[in-house]
Amino acid sequence: MRQKPRKKPTAPVRGKDGANKQISATDRNGWRATQTLERVICRLIASWCAFAAALTLVREEFWDITFAKDISLFLPLLVTALVFLLLTGLSLLLRHYPTDALFLLLFSTVCVVRWLLGYGEGDAEQKLLFCLGVTVVYALFVLYAMKQLLPLLRFFRAGGRTVWICAGIGALAAFAILSAISCLRYKTFATPNFDFGIFTNMFHHMRTTGLPLVTCERDALLSHFAVHISPIYYLLLPLYLIFPSPLTLQIGQAAVLMLGVIPVVLLARHYRLSPRVQILLALLYCFYPVLSTGCFYDLHENCFLPLCLLWTFYFFEKEKLIPMYIAAICVLAVKEDAAIYLLIFAAYMILGRKKYLHGGVIALLSAVYFLLATHLINTVGDGVLNNRFGNLIAPGEEGLGGILQLALTNPGYLLTQLFTEKESGWGKIAYLLQMLLPLAFLPLLTKKPSRWILLSPLLISLLSHYVYLYDVGFQYHFGTAAFLVYAAIGNLPAIRISARRTILALAAVCCLCLYLSLVPTKLASYAERWERGKETYLRMEEILAELPEDASLNVSSFLLPHVAERDEVYQVRYHGNKPDVDFVVLDVRSDAQTKVVNAYLREGYTVYAEHKGLILILARGD
Repeated sequence: MRQKPRKKPTAPVRGKDGANKQISATDRNGWRATQTLERVICRLIASWCAFAAALTLVREEFWDITFAKDISLFLPLLVTALVFLLLTGLSLLLRHYPTDALFLLLFSTVCVVRWLLGYGEGDAEQKLLFCLGVTVVYALFVLYAMKQLLPLLRFFRAGGRTVWICAGIGALAAFAILSAISCLRYKTFATPNFDFGIFTNMFHHMRTTGLPLVTCERDALLSHFAVHISPIYYLLLPLYLIFPSPLTLQIGQAAVLMLGVIPVVLLARHYRLSPRVQILLALLYCFYPVLSTGCFYDLHENCFLPLCLLWTFYFFEKEKLIPMYIAAICVLAVKEDAAIYLLIFAAYMILGRKKYLHGGVIALLSAVYFLLATHLINTVGDGVLNNRFGNLIAPGEEGLGGILQLALTNPGYLLTQLFTEKESGWGKIAYLLQMLLPLAFLPLLTKKPSRWILLSPLLISLLSHYVYLYDVGFQYHFGTAAFLVYAAIGNLPAIRISARRTILALAAVCCLCLYLSLVPTKLASYAERWERGKETYLRMEEILAELPEDASLNVSSFLLPHVAERDEVYQVRYHGNKPDVDFVVLDVRSDAQTKVVNAYLREGYTVYAEHKGLILILARGD
């Protein structure tokens, strides 16, 4: 009979209590265990990342080829070696834990943060390319570290309360950053009349008359609803009534966007995703870069789309029909063309989920509202803006009918417009990457073709030659973002847990890198601008505050939002030299506007106040 092999004896050690203890082979060979080639390489890379990050604290312009010209090769070798020895000592002390993977994750993250926050070279496309390069390398480190640290992650157990706490912290952090950027834009006189002065003036009229009237949008007293039917704005009015300030509008927009994290968590919970995944999805939403960048051009009604659409999706999933229809009506209240998003969702309800009755009702409701709203704007209002899809309207055709006619008779032409632009460039490719990378392309990862209907809003931006539709620095992608988040959540349950873990890790890496590249850098830029010119901006506010509140004004674009809380205010560019206002307020920081000044002087206006290099105010002679 074969004897069982005898276990290798271990050396007894007497403890403090006098009892014999045994040291395992791993304990006795701790040094050997921590010096495997894999762990040594991991520790070396972490040490070099530590040096690279530290160097950027001393010298900022790392993108310049002369950055390290006068640095001896001995310095990086010495610092890396010293850090390596320190990390080796820590690895020996904590040899039962995957410390080397933790070191790699820690120092590579610090290095990436320093690089992405500090990169200040080139235009937006160059910054995006740099960000992509950093993201690829960082993703490799994160995936390796995650594999090693997975046993530790299992100790993190989260419940429902933890999910909401993490989601709340993430939403508050993103809200604070976004509010700071928006408010600093206003405080540094970086908000133009289009599109902030018009809404400041509109909310002033809503506060005083209850009506969404504007004088500086079409150079006459006119309802904003003659341009865009957006009754959703009334949801912000109570806040504005309590705090009547342009800053309230900027902060309110950030709050509306971050409230969307609530239906995101509820959707993840509905799909029975684990609490840890719920937390990650909530954070991905809060720091989804395009939600923040969409506010970089100030207030727009589109900010309500993610919140209203996500609630519509959630109530549909829970089969709560009355709340679903209420949320759908709120979507329609955002803007006349928001009905297109509901039409897309109705198509998904019918083709993807076989909800023929309610899908048909949503489709009918959306189509009727869209036709009625556009008819009202074309007949009573200022007319629907069709020029944004002019490349899809054949000569002799016009409006939506022309687009439908082209789509049905010549679909091949649509493909020629999908990634082409009015001027050569790769803006549409960049737009796609910025929309999909932070979600690790999850909206595409499904075996059900019907779920690809949820990607249709991307086509709205890609088919147009109107550059702002595929620029994440503007507001036109908010609705699309909501669809992509919904599709990502819905696709996750069908993905194997191991693959799901990898995909979510990649999403976290891409989201973090793009967010750092696009958002905090903008905050730093405006904060520096405010600190550099704080006295000037405060002086400009004092000058404008001296204007009588009941006076009518003709104002330069970037000054207008600061005097828009009055009954009658116009923008110089569109009002011209009409001598029908009490004061003309000109921004002379960059343009003396000599023609305008001379024209008003000939009309009998006089210099009311002149502040060299800042503001020139002319007053009506009578």
